[in-house]
Amino acid sequence: MFKPKFTITPKINKGLVEIERVRGFLDAIKLKDEWFADMQKEALILETHYSTHIEGTELSLEQAKGILEGKDVKGVKPDDRKELLNYKKTMDFISRYLGKEDPITEGLIREMHKVLVKGVRGNQADPGNYRKVQNYVVNSRTKEVIYAPPPPLEVPHLMREFVEWLNTTEDLSPILTSGISQFQFVHIHPFLDGNGRAARILSILILYKTGYDNEGRINVKEYQKLTGNIRRTAQRDLIYLVEKKILKIVAKSPTDPTKYHELL
Repeated sequence: MFKPKFTITPKINKGLVEIERVRGFLDAIKLKDEWFADMQKEALILETHYSTHIEGTELSLEQAKGILEGKDVKGVKPDDRKELLNYKKTMDFISRYLGKEDPITEGLIREMHKVLVKGVRGNQADPGNYRKVQNYVVNSRTKEVIYAPPPPLEVPHLMREFVEWLNTTEDLSPILTSGISQFQFVHIHPFLDGNGRAARILSILILYKTGYDNEGRINVKEYQKLTGNIRRTAQRDLIYLVEKKILKIVAKSPTDPTKYHELL
């Protein structure tokens, strides 16, 4: 079976604690329905745009937003439009598995890939089927081969072991499982094309199934913005309470302004 080797460093542990803290905050807050819907929509647009943009689509964020809202956006390559819409369809597909305890299977991964690349770039990605030829990761500018995945004959075996591991990670943080899965999936590169997008969606699916979806409200970029706003607000309030001699500072923390204060 696939057994990843990794070390949980103090920096990683600190990041996991921070994620859990903000996750608890997001679970606790109550939002108006219209705010909730807006956050879901914005998170989906950002995730879909940036993930496909990494793979070479030339759409601007505004163009992507227009296409996902059903508008007739001019001057867009058909393949770029199709890749964007396919990514959204795949996100909708995995959202069915929110909170479900069903195991992740090779069949599910292949179906996910089929939705992701169907009808894109001449339909040459062989949707839903493992590759039968050697492929390579190439620098788009220099054409230099920067990574050669395992031979095609090894793909079924590697994917079987990988999926078995995915379903035996109960004692591991879902955040780490999600990250490791993305790395290993891209390492195997099981499909002719669309491996990067499939890896990112698989990592999201793992988080969805383990309760880290935040109901589609927020993506990484918005998470960083939110935590920054929380810290600034907390710091401002604490300064006011110290000035009013309601609290006193007993120590300082550069990462958490709510720590190391006590009532007078």
